[in-house]
Amino acid sequence: MNFRRIFEERAYDLHGHVLSLSDTRLFCDLPNGFTVCEEHRDTILRRAEGLLDKSYPPLIATDYIMFKRDGNRSIYEGKYFMRRDDILTLVLAEHVENKGRFTDAIVNLLWAIEEETTWVVPAHNPQKDGTPMSLPYAYAGEVDYIDLFSAATAADLSFVYALMKDKLDAVSPLLCERLLVELERRIVRPFLDDDALARTMWWSGLKGNKVNNWNPWIISNVLTVCALTVKDDARREAIVEQAMRLLNSFTAVYHDDGGCDEGPGYWGAAGAALFDACCLLYDLTGGFVNVFDDPLLRRMGEYKVNVFVADNRFLNFADASARISPAAELVYDWGMRVQSDRMISYGRHFLDGKLPGVSMSSSFPYRSFRQVCLRPDGPVSFEAPTKVYLDGLQIAVTREGNDPMKGMFLAFKGGHNAESHNHCDVGTVTVFSDGRPLFIDAGSGAYTARTFGPDRYTIWSMRSDYHNVISVNKCVQFPGENARADHPVYDETSGALSLDLTQAYPKEANLRTYIRTASLTDGTVTLTDEVSLNGEGTVAFHFLVTEAPGEVTPSSFSLGGRTVRHDPSLTLSVEPCDHTQAETANLASAWDTDTLYRLTLTSDPFTSHVFRLTVSK
Repeated sequence: MNFRRIFEERAYDLHGHVLSLSDTRLFCDLPNGFTVCEEHRDTILRRAEGLLDKSYPPLIATDYIMFKRDGNRSIYEGKYFMRRDDILTLVLAEHVENKGRFTDAIVNLLWAIEEETTWVVPAHNPQKDGTPMSLPYAYAGEVDYIDLFSAATAADLSFVYALMKDKLDAVSPLLCERLLVELERRIVRPFLDDDALARTMWWSGLKGNKVNNWNPWIISNVLTVCALTVKDDARREAIVEQAMRLLNSFTAVYHDDGGCDEGPGYWGAAGAALFDACCLLYDLTGGFVNVFDDPLLRRMGEYKVNVFVADNRFLNFADASARISPAAELVYDWGMRVQSDRMISYGRHFLDGKLPGVSMSSSFPYRSFRQVCLRPDGPVSFEAPTKVYLDGLQIAVTREGNDPMKGMFLAFKGGHNAESHNHCDVGTVTVFSDGRPLFIDAGSGAYTARTFGPDRYTIWSMRSDYHNVISVNKCVQFPGENARADHPVYDETSGALSLDLTQAYPKEANLRTYIRTASLTDGTVTLTDEVSLNGEGTVAFHFLVTEAPGEVTPSSFSLGGRTVRHDPSLTLSVEPCDHTQAETANLASAWDTDTLYRLTLTSDPFTSHVFRLTVSK
């Protein structure tokens, strides 16, 4: 088990190796560098033409305050991100056409974004002297806080500067002059200020705390600012050195299996943002900083393939939605850099001989521009791995064969309940049949103030009794690292995993020991639960499903064309999930249904018992 600081290990001496602004070339590893594929031209221009007469609503104070008042973040963010997504689309169009048609629209959006009091979104607005603020306080000269989207905005505008400077100067030199001032004030200066980083920016890891996706996501965007706008050579070297120093805090939280404890929904913002940062470090140093041979970086990329289920379904543990993009172009690109056959074949299979689509994400502008320059090789067959065990996350995946649309699929998760973006789900299982869901994780829905506040676990989709685990004497799992799985035993031949789940439940559960084993053999999923209580009590087995069960008998029911058999001492009940909460309203539609259901199998009183449940044809 290695938690590594990969840049520190290599002890790079950057002096003389950080390229000047004029010498830096983005995507210098690609055969044609920063050259947009001609086949994208029509799509790019068509999308930008649709924006030429568009008007934009103002970002008003009461929209910002709304998050503090009632938890709504979508109204302000909808207007905010529209500006940024659109300016990238317009800049890309002007870059490929070069006729000036889109310049005025770019000027208007650039000026509007420069005029914004803050680039920090309401949900991330920091406290001032320990007091929560409903409005931003960064209207004075000094800024002491960088969030995800202020850094992303800065990276967006850096592309505006790099690709449009001459045309903007022809309109007014003040546009770019002001832009450089804003980038220095809002991003570069606080990024190089260790006191500000340690005081207000937990994502830096300077206090020795655990960091998450914020760290590489922000840093990759700051590196974009450096690559495209910072003129002073000493300052460029300082930014690159600071970035590598802070990125060590991110790699240090990863087990050597490369597994992302934030779930596959955040893989694109976590490990993939580290990949972006590594690409930028390569560009900024002309290949001197090159960590693509590091096995940890390869395994972090392979995680996406390892948790793939079928089509656009992945193991959506933590705050991940039911549908997740295959991200074929990113997996392919990453796979080529780290020479992972598994990632390359996955990417080529899903791209199917086509160029990556044009998708300008203002959250990841470097990646967006890079992907329109990619020209992957043709399609190949992809064989999904039949057995995977991520021992750091305690996730075991077993499938009948390499075809994800055929046969049974089983995943079993241990871990603990303090993982980033955690749901209380220690010991949960996921089961698919022929690519169709049987036992699911409902996923994460809309974010509100409750999502990341003290009421997080009042949202049913976060609670253990709405995951595929048990309740003991009506007690559910509790959040925190002490609620954990212990003593994992993995059989490499069969793919079976056994976990001691005793510590995942509070003392009030009166639980003596609890061992769960999950296996897939000969087309049959078997769950074995060995439960011992301190005195007589009951347990309830919970399962989330996309349809109500049929053909119910005292010891079985049908689900998705398969038969689920269980201990006859268990009594089945079925209830629809509540989709009236803002956070859970759209969960069912992500599973292509109107309603999700919770199945509960409740035991008779007992003190010690071995329960077995199977899913088979």
